[in-house]
Amino acid sequence: MSAKKITLYYHKYRYFPYERDFAIKEVKATLKPKRIELSDDHIDIWGEFSERELKKLVYFSGYEDGKSKCNTLQYDLEQQNGFLNSDKKQSTRYSVHGMHEYKGKFNPQVVRSILNFLGIKEDDKVFDPFCGSGTTLIECTHASISAVGCDINPFASFLSNAKLKALSVPIEKIVETGERIFSLTESGSPSFSFLKTEREKYLKEWFVPEILLSIEQFLVHTMKLAKSSSSIYLSIASNLLRDYSLQEPKDLRIRRRKSPMPETPWIEALKEFFDICASKIEATQRKIGVISSKNHAYKADARNLALQPNRWTIKPPYTAAITSPPYATALPYIDTQRLSLVWLDLCKPSEIRAYESLLTGSREFRSSGRRVWLKKMSDNKENLPDPLYNLCRELQTSLSDTDGFRRQVVPSLLYRYFADMQLMFRNTYPFMKSNAPFALIVGHNHTTLGGKRFDIDTPKYLVDLALNTGWELDQVIPLQTYQRYDLHQKNSVTAETLIILKKP
Repeated sequence: MSAKKITLYYHKYRYFPYERDFAIKEVKATLKPKRIELSDDHIDIWGEFSERELKKLVYFSGYEDGKSKCNTLQYDLEQQNGFLNSDKKQSTRYSVHGMHEYKGKFNPQVVRSILNFLGIKEDDKVFDPFCGSGTTLIECTHASISAVGCDINPFASFLSNAKLKALSVPIEKIVETGERIFSLTESGSPSFSFLKTEREKYLKEWFVPEILLSIEQFLVHTMKLAKSSSSIYLSIASNLLRDYSLQEPKDLRIRRRKSPMPETPWIEALKEFFDICASKIEATQRKIGVISSKNHAYKADARNLALQPNRWTIKPPYTAAITSPPYATALPYIDTQRLSLVWLDLCKPSEIRAYESLLTGSREFRSSGRRVWLKKMSDNKENLPDPLYNLCRELQTSLSDTDGFRRQVVPSLLYRYFADMQLMFRNTYPFMKSNAPFALIVGHNHTTLGGKRFDIDTPKYLVDLALNTGWELDQVIPLQTYQRYDLHQKNSVTAETLIILKKP
């Protein structure tokens, strides 16, 4: 029997070099063609292929067998974005990914492509030890793959589960309940006096009275009407809290607002954003149906898993792990989300600093923490590999009197970060199957101490830590990132690397 020819068409948006490479990787792993010919806007392949496998491709918009042309599922999902000429720009906010602009989330297309070229199937189980807002869990759910994740940040697990919930509730019910919530909120009921609790006092400091009353009324009605689905509406609402607060919305740190408040009333802006999210959920459910799965995000610390995974909905051993770990001292995750954490009663105001200092990659030390970690670094108490230990010591000796407080703590913060990542590798290892791949998207870092710039090859050092804890290195793939042109351009990560490890 002669092999059948299929033409695969690239998307119309501009590709990074690594995306072209990923496209070929997933074709080879998913379709196993007998022959491949490359062209600028398409590739031709020969072999025997199922339509199910062809539709799974991420970096192709469609395929043609000489008689008919069909879209890939990825193309159809991305077209939900709703912008003019949206096929000219890669959409990363399709499905439920756009329900909240969570800082630090990674590209969903990369996750889906990794699932493809690692050969992850529907009966496999995936683990994400730093699940953030759920990118890995959502992409696994789209593909009917079992997945579980954890994050020490309670807002991260809340968002992840809200997105999973949105995929499992029929859109008609989501919209109907949302309309009732909005109607009651706009009616101005209930009228209530704020209690003198720690939560209410904190919120009053950061919202003008009329906005605070509206968001509290919305919360009351949501909890009463949406019940087990309340997280869907509260996640969507929390995405707008910073924009309507007295905190400068474009600043990741806690600073009083200088920019003008939005002219559109909060509830009107929320209704508009809710409609956008609902339309994307509707389009997703139209393509892949209403998905009720056991996939779940847990509030747990990947550095100290103990026996927790044995009690989760998706139990070990896991077939693969996929994550984008926090960058070393890159983002103040808790500060960025503190208003949502307090409003949703996930964290008391007095606990914010403690949570921030507990996160892997935190830029904060609590009380005597700096002194403790300086001593640990001096003695290499955490037994980090020599190249890492020597790096931290070099950074420490480069400090000068001109370096401010933030820079003075960089060496010990980096030592703590790498010690935390070593713990994560060690704790994840027992829950993985033999030969299980572990894919990590890791950003590079840099710092300036004593007037000298240090470029920190974080991916290389994480590989050293992984090898130090029993993992083997499979592949290292450089990724190009989008250049930022905003308030945080100087602190942005300009290069990333995909590391693929393997458990022996």
